[in-house]
Amino acid sequence: MNEKLIEQEYSFLKDEIFLNVSSVVMPPLRVQNAYRNFMDDYVSNYGDDVVSKSWGIVNQTRKVVSQLIHCDSSEIGFVKNTCEGVSILAFGFPFEKGDNVIVIDQEHQANLFPWIHVHQQKGIDLHVVKSHDGNIFIEDIINQMDDHTRIVAISAIQFSTGFYMDLKELGNICHQKNILFMVDGIQALGRMHIDVQEMHIDYMASGTNKGLLGTLGAGFVYCSKKWIEKITPLYASYQSVINHVSPPAITTNFDFIEWHTDARRFESGNLSYNCILALQKGIELILELGIENIESKIISLEKYLRNKIKNVSLKVVEFKNEKNYGGIVCVYYPINYENSVKEVLKKYKIHCTMRGGYIRLGINFYNTFEQMEQVSKAIHEMDCLG
Repeated sequence: MNEKLIEQEYSFLKDEIFLNVSSVVMPPLRVQNAYRNFMDDYVSNYGDDVVSKSWGIVNQTRKVVSQLIHCDSSEIGFVKNTCEGVSILAFGFPFEKGDNVIVIDQEHQANLFPWIHVHQQKGIDLHVVKSHDGNIFIEDIINQMDDHTRIVAISAIQFSTGFYMDLKELGNICHQKNILFMVDGIQALGRMHIDVQEMHIDYMASGTNKGLLGTLGAGFVYCSKKWIEKITPLYASYQSVINHVSPPAITTNFDFIEWHTDARRFESGNLSYNCILALQKGIELILELGIENIESKIISLEKYLRNKIKNVSLKVVEFKNEKNYGGIVCVYYPINYENSVKEVLKKYKIHCTMRGGYIRLGINFYNTFEQMEQVSKAIHEMDCLG
């Protein structure tokens, strides 16, 4: 791991301990600069050719995304967030009467509400798999499968627990049964090594504002070539179709739309070009550091922290198998101590998710073992509040 490069990109953090990647991104300097420069260039050039130039950014970003997740760049389409990406699949898939989709009870709403919505609107059945103290067992998912199961929709890492699903095993099962395997990747991408080919992932949706080091307002979908032309997009504009004419000519064919045969069919209207540029720069840093190196460091830090706090009386969400560690540690505290817990976090300069009687610590490559020592001290201090 190139620690010198990390220090260059994150020197602005100083002695703050940022452990909130599961909620919001902390963009490196190269991303911050690219985002600002986009607007500066836009204004200084009076907007001349901004759209045509921006599509160059989009196409280059397709390449780095495909390099990160091991797919073809034609299988990448850009959206505004995870929910939009999931909704494209939910409402574009050719469901028939009696079909069902399998979801997990602890899914984030971005990967749950679209399926409830399509259940209400189209009458598909939802098979809900129950988790057990944060653990998700593949056997429970298999038991919900039948001859009418069309999609299994699951997060790579669960947002509320940090449970990292064995995507390779589950993807292989779906592949054998010809069930579309859909993954919400936002908590894992950029932090864990996701290989869509090896894991048999057919469709993945993700915002770019967490481990991918981008910013709010952009996301992408990966759709395998096997499924692209079977999914009818939600929206249509000239970017998503083949049969369009360039102004000032006007449309003369009002009978049908001829969609792009690749993932561009899921893009409509102008995109968040500045956010896509931010994503490009974020992934370039991830690739430079090495995603395998990043994952290894994150898991090492997680194991170290878990070992340090294993004897506290506070509830720490644990998993039966270390293979399900995803770089997130969740700790519950008595809700009546909320103000005191805030003071402890402030004292140790820890930035994390805090809500509803629990704190969520999202670890990334810029964190250190020294920081985990400080976090351990803070949690032990919280443990003594009662």
